Amino acid sequence: MKAIKIINTIAIGTPLVLLLMEMIIRDGGFAMYALLSTMFTGFVQVVLGIFLLIKFPKYMHYQIYLTAVVGYFALWFIGSELNFQDSFSYFLFSVPPCLAVYLSILIYSRSNNELSQ
Repeated sequence: MKAIKIINTIAIGTPLVLLLMEMIIRDGGFAMYALLSTMFTGFVQVVLGIFLLIKFPKYMHYQIYLTAVVGYFALWFIGSELNFQDSFSYFLFSVPPCLAVYLSILIYSRSNNELSQ
């Protein structure tokens, strides 16, 4: 579980570090890399979520996380096919950060519970 916590920390921290570098250097390139690295973060978190669900299949929160991920992509596909506009798109933009926070809380709380035992 410690390795999963480290991988998640790197995945979450990469866009933040790149954004901080953009704020310091201000050349425009780091902001683009920060945005692109959020896709890397999402991919890593989905893989970690699948791994954790395989490792702990009865833990309901991992099931909820993966169901929400599948639901997000289903809504994204449906929204693009039906040409939904502004308010639906704004809702979809808010879902990935919420999922990232949710999985991070699950990982860090589970990791802390294992360390205290």
